[in-house]
This record gives sequence, C-alpha cells and structure tokens, in this order.
Amino acid sequence: MGTEFFSEEQKLRPIDVCAVENALVDLLVRGSDADIEKLGMTKGIMQLVDANAQKIVLEKMGTRPVEIELGGSAANALRGMAILGAQTSYSSVVGRDKYGEAFAKRLKELSIMNNLQMGSTGTGTCLVVVSPDGERTMNTHLGACREYTKNFVPIGDIRRSKIFFTTGYCWDTPNQIEAIEHAIEVARKGGAKVAIDVADPFAVSRSHAVFTRLVDARQVDVLFANAEEAQMLVGCKGMDAAKILAEKIDVVAVKDGAHGAYVSYRGTVSFVPAFSTTVVDTTGAGDMFAAGFLYGLVRGYSVEMCGRVGTLMASDNISHLGVRLSSDIARRVQELLV
Repeated sequence: MGTEFFSEEQKLRPIDVCAVENALVDLLVRGSDADIEKLGMTKGIMQLVDANAQKIVLEKMGTRPVEIELGGSAANALRGMAILGAQTSYSSVVGRDKYGEAFAKRLKELSIMNNLQMGSTGTGTCLVVVSPDGERTMNTHLGACREYTKNFVPIGDIRRSKIFFTTGYCWDTPNQIEAIEHAIEVARKGGAKVAIDVADPFAVSRSHAVFTRLVDARQVDVLFANAEEAQMLVGCKGMDAAKILAEKIDVVAVKDGAHGAYVSYRGTVSFVPAFSTTVVDTTGAGDMFAAGFLYGLVRGYSVEMCGRVGTLMASDNISHLGVRLSSDIARRVQELLV
C-alpha cells in the first residue's frame, strides 16, 4: 500500500525530480589510514580545499592509479533514478573543459534534462581516498560550482516537478546560498515537494542553523541523514532521531550504515534492514539510497518499500569502486517492487 504523499495534480507532473547542486568529477584512489593522515585529511569526512591544495594532494599520491567518475551528490542520485526510469532534471555550473564536456555528455546518455551553465573557472573535482575498510575520505574543490547564482535556477523545471531535491553541500558561497534558497522558495510556491539530503557531517557543522530553520519552518518534506548527521542535528540517532525529525517533516530516512535505516511517514517510524553485501567502497552509498528511496516515492510506494529500494541501491553501489551500479540493478529493483 502506497502513501498519499502527492496530490492528484502533483502526480501528473512530467518531471519526477529536479535537482540543483554541485557538479563534480570524482577522482578515486585507494589509500591506507596512514596515507590519509599524511595527506592532512580526516578519515570519513569531506573537506573543502582550493585548486592548489587539491593539486598538492594529488601530487603526494604519487603514481597511484586514479579512476575518474562523474560525481556530485545530487548528480549521483539522479543518475541512479534515471537508470531506474525516472524523469529527472539537473542544474549546476561546470567549466569549459574536458570534465565539463564529459559531464554534459553523461547527462545526455542518461536522458537527464540538462540545465548546466558554463563557468569562468574549471569544473569542480572531488578527490576520494578509499581506505581498506571501504570508508571514503574526500577533498573537494568546487571550482565552477561556486559560480552558481539565483539567475541559473531552473524555475520552469522545478514548477513541473513532483520533487525539488538538493543537499547540504550547496550552502557555500553567498551566491550559492541565495540561489538554493530561491530554488526552495520556487518549489514551495509552485507546489513541488522539497527533499534535502544532509549529505555530510561537514555540511551539518557548517550549516546547522540553516537546517534547523528550514525544518522548524516546515520547509522540508523529505529529509535524509545518516546516524552521525542525525546526532549532530537533534542529539540522538536511529529510531529516536527519526521520531524527533518526524514531528516536523512528513518523510524522514535516518540511515544506520550496515544495519539499515529508520524511515518515517507522518510520524510512524519503521525499521528497514540493510541488504548483505561485500563492502568495496562506501562512496555514494547515501546518494544511491536517496535515488532508490525517491524513485519509490514518486512511483507511489510506501516509505517502507522506498527504504527497501534505497537499501538495495546502496548495498549494490558499495560493492563497486566509485559510484556505480550493477548492470542488472533496474531488474532487481522491479523484482523487489512486485
């Protein structure tokens, strides 16, 4: 049995999810805990760096092989949804370089509506160091992403969408903050649901007041957070965190790693166990959880089923290096939904 989350008018909207966020190219390398410490990084955390710092860290990695994959949290999530058949739209800023061209090409291949703008600096990059236990530690250079302005917000696509989606990474430069808050306002006034993935403890520490304000003002309809992020937001984890957040948010998912997730719809909290898998790299696990969850939501399934699809997508993703899904993932999701 599904939810009554969407109105009849919203169900007819042609775009399932429209997202605004930071378009990045992931640079994936394997490294030890000692490597992470030597590079001045904090294990399991994302930190923002400038172009020179990124260059220095890459040089310190020496001759280690680097895998290149298109990234950015919301772009990853849309990629997962598009593979499942959702209609999606994406907006960000990239540079006039090979990375920007590759990003646009990938959007086209996935039939994701392209609302990219061209910036004056290079496309942003995210160095992802994957340690032996599968944990990912990130240095992010936002590059052209930081040039995103209010004028770039895809107002038409947001108004034609069931859900507007973004993440905590967007609260960075003053112009980005103005743009993302304008996009949320457009969504609220235009009748689109607002979904936010807290995304990273770093984002919570930097923008705690923003998240609290949005939640208290009931500007968020769907919220994703992992255990650590939930602890930072409301002072507790798991079921307790889901219950507190559910007091002001219709749909909540508090992820608890290998254990599963606590999902809530209008105050009723349920536990969804994780799928067993071999962990290779946890990069993008939360993104693919959001992808599966939002896909289930726009298709009208219960939050428990949305959580199951999300955990399936996340477990499949972490069995690969980088943000990738198995070629049969769409079939497996459909079998789960039957």
